[in-house]
Amino acid sequence: MKIDDVWGIGRRLAVKMHDNGVHKAWDLLQKPEMWVRKIMGIHGIRMVNELKGIRQLELDAPSPKKSIAVTRSFMEMLTKKEDVRERVETFGMYCSERLRKQNTCCKMVTVFVQTNRFRKDLPEYRNAATRILPNPTNSSILIGRVVNELFEDIFKEGFHYKKAGVIVNDFVPEDQRLINLFEEDTQNLHLPVMKAMDAMNRKYGKDKVRLGSMSGENTFGRKQMSPEYEAFLKNNTLKEANFRFH
Repeated sequence: MKIDDVWGIGRRLAVKMHDNGVHKAWDLLQKPEMWVRKIMGIHGIRMVNELKGIRQLELDAPSPKKSIAVTRSFMEMLTKKEDVRERVETFGMYCSERLRKQNTCCKMVTVFVQTNRFRKDLPEYRNAATRILPNPTNSSILIGRVVNELFEDIFKEGFHYKKAGVIVNDFVPEDQRLINLFEEDTQNLHLPVMKAMDAMNRKYGKDKVRLGSMSGENTFGRKQMSPEYEAFLKNNTLKEANFRFH
């Protein structure tokens, strides 16, 4: 997302942002809090926190959450593409679960990756990509597919990755989705299965049932299936889904 498109960034402030090398919302997120406070004041701190998915409390009433962000710094730096992909897809799954928990759908997905900026002996790289969805969704399948495609756009070989994340925003209530008539919409088809998967995870433990890699990789064979998983698959079948039972 361009910094000019961020809500609350006026024309004068946008010019100041560009002069300081801030051209995208991602660039603003990388600035230290002291810099943000000096250039933008307390308004800037609140804006950055909202972009990070941190709920801001007003004096009169709580403001609604405007984004969900799942980001992690890895214990060890990762160099293999599939290792980073697995983390990013997991972050996308967590975002989808949180959307369903609050009965909302998102219209925008952002994925970012970055190296360790404190390791001056290693080449530095960071990038982010955002996509506006044709139809709002909270489906782990649809969001996972977009996350994987965005990851493919920004991942580069030859770097040691330290952090990655997925951010979803631009929410609408689940029961107030406006559908693009020119785009296929499978949200209603996926929703019962997603709800069943959430119920399984609440019953048997977090991440007990999850999607396999949206890249098509599947390292789990039928010998690892349990009776509970067999029953789940029998009652919840989607050709797009590659469920895994742990």
